[in-house]
Amino acid sequence: MKRKLVFAVLIAAMTTMVVSGCGKKEETKSEDGKVHIQFMHQQVEQERQDAVQAIIDDFEAKNPDIVVESIPVNEDDYDSKITAQGGSGELADIIEYSQDQAKTSVANQFTDVDAVKEVIEGKGEDAFYEGALSVTKTEDGESYVGVPISSWVQGIWVNKAMLDEKGLEVPKTWDEVLNVAKAFYDPDNRMYGIALPTSDSAFTEQVFSQFALSNGANIFDGDKNVTVNTPEMKEALEYYKELAAYSMPGSTEVADVNDAFVGKNAPMAMYSTYILGNVEEAGFAEDLELVLPNKKSEAAYGCITVLGISAGADAEKTEAAKKFVSFMLEDENNVNWLNMAPGGIQPVLKSVDEMPEYTDLEERQAFVHLNDSIANAVDNLQLFGVVDGKNFTEMGDVTNTGAISKMINNVVVQNADVDTELETAQTSVEGLLK
Repeated sequence: MKRKLVFAVLIAAMTTMVVSGCGKKEETKSEDGKVHIQFMHQQVEQERQDAVQAIIDDFEAKNPDIVVESIPVNEDDYDSKITAQGGSGELADIIEYSQDQAKTSVANQFTDVDAVKEVIEGKGEDAFYEGALSVTKTEDGESYVGVPISSWVQGIWVNKAMLDEKGLEVPKTWDEVLNVAKAFYDPDNRMYGIALPTSDSAFTEQVFSQFALSNGANIFDGDKNVTVNTPEMKEALEYYKELAAYSMPGSTEVADVNDAFVGKNAPMAMYSTYILGNVEEAGFAEDLELVLPNKKSEAAYGCITVLGISAGADAEKTEAAKKFVSFMLEDENNVNWLNMAPGGIQPVLKSVDEMPEYTDLEERQAFVHLNDSIANAVDNLQLFGVVDGKNFTEMGDVTNTGAISKMINNVVVQNADVDTELETAQTSVEGLLK
């Protein structure tokens, strides 16, 4: 599984860090008279480090009074480093976050949300896809947990050539997806209608959330009341169980879904854009289509990578950090960031989707026909816990406990009673808020 397929959730210690560690950093003047800032990120592969450094070199050439230090940190050490440095007031001035990591850092007051908002407003909120901003709102809805820089999205990947062989159209609705799945299901010949995750895992929660959200179901309402046990959630859970009956048997996970689709043992699969490279290697990239679960509305799942600006820095460092993050939002520089992982990561800026520097990259040519549908997915990004312009941090705790994924696995794989499991999950989530 690609490292960004499942959101990294910050370890429990991070959520218990107190504000006392987030005091103002001591103001220091560099001997060279320049403002020195640090950029901490997860781009540890050498070619990605080189790409990041090239962006920094260009920035420094245009801003000779600022020096940016690149600090690549391995994924396994990333959360603990944020925790330790944030608690001691020594966090890097700019930090690459997933939206979930960013939410926790905001809750711990590690992030200067005013500086973040200034950068986004400086670029213009209309420059971003709506979904990229909606899922990065702060809990009060007044600012953002970080500046969106890139994304990956998840939906229903369809092998159109396989559908054509049966005279079927690409499905657009719940019912149409189910009909396609039924038409292909032939387990005796290792053919399945759709590849879905059903294990007790975050991946299963993510995939299920798209169906639930497309039906108007969420974990919370706008007042943070728990809304797991609702008719809309029940309808989504019953549908997921029915659809999963045409998927592979047992508790299936990331590799199962990928292998079934790439191996053409299923004409449809729920996966992120990180499947694109595998599909290209398998030789049917031109047959690929992307659709979203659609009942009452379309709903994509995904992750927005953001850049956070640390709280507590002196004014000069904060201004320098804002300049660098704004620089990263300039179209050409944003394309250079995206080109580190063609196919996997996707734009959050509308203008980038039209740039030849983005569309004409050789590694992206096989997927150019998907640009509009991927952009539509970013625009329709929805997440459990994001409702009415608010982004509830407790959703991370819900995912950590597995309350929703257990519910799905119990119903779909263990054949447990739907009403009982909904009530159990409702009670479990309510207990987290007490």
